[in-house]
Amino acid sequence: MIIILAIFQYLIQATVDLMDKFLISVRKIEPVSYTFYTVVTGLCLLVIWPWVFEALAVKFVVWNLLSGALFSLAMYVFFLCLAEGEVSRVIPFIFGMVPVFDIFIAQITGRNQLTLFEIAAVCLLIPGALLISHQQHDRWSRHLALKTLSAFLFSGYYALWQFAAQSGPALNNLMWNRIGAAVVLLIPLVFVSFRKKVFGLKTVKHKMSTSAMFLFKQVLGGVNFVFLSMLLVVGKISVVNSLQGFRYVFVLLLAALISRHRKHILEEHINKGALAQKAGGIALVFLGTVFLFIN
Repeated sequence: MIIILAIFQYLIQATVDLMDKFLISVRKIEPVSYTFYTVVTGLCLLVIWPWVFEALAVKFVVWNLLSGALFSLAMYVFFLCLAEGEVSRVIPFIFGMVPVFDIFIAQITGRNQLTLFEIAAVCLLIPGALLISHQQHDRWSRHLALKTLSAFLFSGYYALWQFAAQSGPALNNLMWNRIGAAVVLLIPLVFVSFRKKVFGLKTVKHKMSTSAMFLFKQVLGGVNFVFLSMLLVVGKISVVNSLQGFRYVFVLLLAALISRHRKHILEEHINKGALAQKAGGIALVFLGTVFLFIN
């Protein structure tokens, strides 16, 4: 039952991924503006703080605030990648490469020894991510570097967050994390150029429905986050995490289905060659993820 629920959770996450791409690319929302609203609306979580609050040592408050700031930077680079690339290439590459950087960071910090399963995972994840990403155009190398940076930032955020949240309840630490994420985006509002990017709107059709769609996406993503947290509590973390390859499969299938009838919505290449390339890369990443967590 946990496996079925976990797969369903990744279907919801894939839907959120596609909505992010649509809002950024079709509704013409600047990545910096999209990051701002995504992160700042996350402050709604603070309504539960009175029930989970616990005093922390100053050093852990600082680490939580810094991890939140890094989260905002990671999200901004991620949304830049979505704006410039196909969602079915961006999502599997970035989140397929995150575990690779996790392993490298763990080795650098001396948290654990490299296992045979982790070596096998790296040997599958890196080629799989590169296969998914590869395209024949002049800006491919730049976009590859941007996606790699995004994966590294997410991995760094997870490592910093894990360190910062080791004292007290996780939800209490998350509140400080959300504050740090929002503050790093609120402070630059003193600059006119930043305010123009955040609050400037491009002329698009159905502008009134954009806000409603964004709020729905935020609620859906928030509910999915709670859903995943519950699964990690009642099920085996390794099993739930090993199934995240379904997220990439769902992204590819949904993107191909939508693009077949409305190609302009996601700007996807859906010819046989592109689909075979993406499917092959996702298969390698999926298998690498399984090796990483099932050991």
